[in-house]
Amino acid sequence: MNLTMSLVPAMWAIIADILLVPVLLLAFYTFPKQWFSRHYNIFFALCVVLMLLWSMKAGIHTGMEYHYLGATLLTLMFGWQLALMGIIIEVSVLVIREVIEWQIFALNVFLMGVIPIIVSSLVLKLVERIEPNHFIIYFFVGTFANAMLSIAVSVYIASMVMVAGGAYTYAYVSYEYIPYIFLMIYPEAFLTGLAMIIMIVNHPQWVRSFDDNKYPYGSKE
Repeated sequence: MNLTMSLVPAMWAIIADILLVPVLLLAFYTFPKQWFSRHYNIFFALCVVLMLLWSMKAGIHTGMEYHYLGATLLTLMFGWQLALMGIIIEVSVLVIREVIEWQIFALNVFLMGVIPIIVSSLVLKLVERIEPNHFIIYFFVGTFANAMLSIAVSVYIASMVMVAGGAYTYAYVSYEYIPYIFLMIYPEAFLTGLAMIIMIVNHPQWVRSFDDNKYPYGSKE
């Protein structure tokens, strides 16, 4: 999923830079400053853990790697603004480590951050509309299935970007990479679900998406 400049036209990277600006402005103006001031240590601790998980990856060719994404976990715990900030931090580490070029920073943020965060937020909205609200629905749909869907969409779109950019043919990607999406979604869902259940049981106040007015456990500050 870590795209490099050799995989896409340079103009696409420039367009991604331009499109990322309004997203960052929206995140800035809606940033949950009060909540962040109370829980910033938890946020940065999770970012460090994600750095370690992102460094453990598997793949066969450039751009066709897999690592734990964590976008759904960040979204559920901290909201989309901080989730985006977390992905930006992780992609910045990739640039510093020279895994990807700085020119393609924004495109990677879109593919590994903006897209799965949007998917995760939409699924969470759907779960919140389901009546009656129940913890089982929140966990299995809002967390487990949500993580599966978000990474599947992210990986598939990244694959199509490489195909559209001429790096690989659709036939090659559909044979060598896309089938492995089904292997990627389970560890993503398992780690996300495990982390969420630990947080909800022990520190529900750290999970912004979990509200005891809707679910049987936890409290929301």
